[in-house]
Amino acid sequence: MSELLLEHLRSRISITDQEFKLLKGKLELKKVKKKEILLRIGEVCNYTYFVTNGLLYSFSTDLEGNEHVIHFAWEDFWISNLYSFINRTPSQISIVALEDSELYLLRHDVLESIFSEIPGMERFHRILFQKAYTSMQQRLDCTLSVPAVERYIRLLEENPQILQRIPLHLIASYLGITPESLSRIRRKLMTKP
Repeated sequence: MSELLLEHLRSRISITDQEFKLLKGKLELKKVKKKEILLRIGEVCNYTYFVTNGLLYSFSTDLEGNEHVIHFAWEDFWISNLYSFINRTPSQISIVALEDSELYLLRHDVLESIFSEIPGMERFHRILFQKAYTSMQQRLDCTLSVPAVERYIRLLEENPQILQRIPLHLIASYLGITPESLSRIRRKLMTKP
């Protein structure tokens, strides 16, 4: 498990074995069960989560109680509500485990000490936050300007395992369409020569 996190970090920054050992001592290792809620709407987000095994997702809920999927995170991905985490405000999203999962948790209140003790981690988080921002911007642009069928095709190309791990109704929600629309798109693509 820790090897995945070390590889993840070293693909972005230089970190010594000693620094990694220090970092691991500041992270919490947690196992969660399928459907376990890690963050509820209205709570302040105190953690960022690194998935070493399993699958999480985040979503918001509209006034009618419909879930709108924002992000999926499987092995080698981070997930959090960065707005709540950084600004210490109530979260507008929930984070739930879709599978039994193993995670490293980074608490908000230890982040500054990590930055001062392991200087490369400040750079790592800048890179991480930049990537998160640009990914969300790209997703918003795509949602507003790309037809649903093309968004579905792109999602499958970027994440080939998604159909084996994520229920179709959550994929539809992530794409911003109804499950019925997703079924029509899938039927149409299956009948294409």
